Amino acid sequence: MYISDVRIENYRTFQDVTFHFDSRANYIVGDNNIGKSNFLSFLKTVTHGYGFREADFLDENNPIRVFITLSSADMGTGEFAHIELRQLVSEVVPTLINSDTGERLPLEYMRCLFYIDYALDDVPRNMVTDEELLQISSLYKDYLSAGEETIREAEALLAKKGLPVSLPSDSNLAVVKILKVIFTSDKDAAPSGFTIRLMFAIASHLLVQLVEKRNSKAIPFENIIVYNKWGKRFFPLVLSIDEPELHLHPYLQRAVLAFLQSILNNEEPFFKKLIQRTLGVDGLDGQLFVVTHSTDSLVNDYRQIIRLYWNEEKKVQVSCGTTFHFNREIEKHLIMHFPEVKEALYSRCTILVEGETEYGSFPYFAKTLGINFDYYGICLINARGESSITKISQLIRRFHIPTVCLYDKDVMVENPKPYVFYTDYICYEMDVVQACISSGSIGVLNRVIHSVEDSSDVVNSSLVKKAGQKLGMARGSYPPRKLSNISKRDNRSLQFYYFAWLYGNKGVIVGRAIGEFLTGKEIPPAFKTVIEAAVSYSKGEIL
Repeated sequence: MYISDVRIENYRTFQDVTFHFDSRANYIVGDNNIGKSNFLSFLKTVTHGYGFREADFLDENNPIRVFITLSSADMGTGEFAHIELRQLVSEVVPTLINSDTGERLPLEYMRCLFYIDYALDDVPRNMVTDEELLQISSLYKDYLSAGEETIREAEALLAKKGLPVSLPSDSNLAVVKILKVIFTSDKDAAPSGFTIRLMFAIASHLLVQLVEKRNSKAIPFENIIVYNKWGKRFFPLVLSIDEPELHLHPYLQRAVLAFLQSILNNEEPFFKKLIQRTLGVDGLDGQLFVVTHSTDSLVNDYRQIIRLYWNEEKKVQVSCGTTFHFNREIEKHLIMHFPEVKEALYSRCTILVEGETEYGSFPYFAKTLGINFDYYGICLINARGESSITKISQLIRRFHIPTVCLYDKDVMVENPKPYVFYTDYICYEMDVVQACISSGSIGVLNRVIHSVEDSSDVVNSSLVKKAGQKLGMARGSYPPRKLSNISKRDNRSLQFYYFAWLYGNKGVIVGRAIGEFLTGKEIPPAFKTVIEAAVSYSKGEIL
């Protein structure tokens, strides 16, 4: 059983917002002070059966209303439960209602949704208190006391996870050995060993909290348990982590989040055995929520990402990846390019360009124009081909992030979207050449060429052929030449040969050189238009 959908009205920054969730993991992103952590506070309030405080009401004259859909699709039954919480500011606690029947329900039913807001504040130091260490010791002892076979099983499972340890046959001594391996620092151990020990410490801490819930008198443990269609017993759990980047470096963020998710999904054999033994269930039925400002924490699956954003009326809305549907061809491109797209999720506008040369030059063009991409929250993405621009743009725009797309003119279509732009000439390189020639700045192009290591100003037959094919010229129209031998008054030759050199040597290094050496008067007008449009979008001036 998992939380499938939540509609929230009149709670803090949420006037009327509907969330749709993935059954396994959800990563919540968005601007600062938009309400990401508010959502985690909301989860804690409703799952603990607490009342909303006066400060929680966006408008004290209206009630807070919450509509929750619980799904057992992950249990194989396909059943849904629809409930509503409603509270006036004058009331101490909300009223719980079965939305399907209108029946009023006891508020303590909400405690069946066991929620843990997992804090990483003490990572990696002081992961557990002395009291918790005693509890962990007791849990491990209970597991290992089943006999020699269980001890050997634990030994094998630990070794498989990278913690090779020889356990004595005595369960008490075996527990001491395991705890020493997990919680005692070893300065001589490999860094990977530290990561594994840390993950085991975090998981052990989580296990203690689960056992405390089992022993709680607030609600009978059996009332929490759910059954799948085969009759197996599962403990439903909602786990949240707020800003893991504050306490963990990038690799640890991904490692810890992946490890926790594998525990929630019963994919860690050692802890699955512990959970089965200590809780008397077949496994967990877990759902993970992560609030993060870091691309390092995000998975490479847009379906698990939720983005909060401000709409045109300056009200918070939400875009949920789990509701997106793309055809197979687009899906393939999105999977390939998602590492670049992740950064765009934190932007206020994204510029999409076709290739490396554009990608290398545009940050410098912006700087020359007095524009700082970071200041305006502008993300630049190399789509690695014009065919990918549309597909990536579709995904980014589904998350309600404006995009500005720059294509070469040779792929221009009629009636393009207002956020689609084209070069003024056949492609990027020709725009650069024409801008420099028209401004009398051939010397700038020479500086670009000479700044590239191991480059030559000779336009050989290979470069001539490639440029001729791009421009649709007959073979033999232009022989190989040295750029320095071309008359400065022969504009047609200057145009062709400088284009041939740039087009044949395209890449991020040449792009960077172009960006560094072109001044404001040489930056092609089409490129200025793209950058200025991105600034306008980021400021909300174009909608």
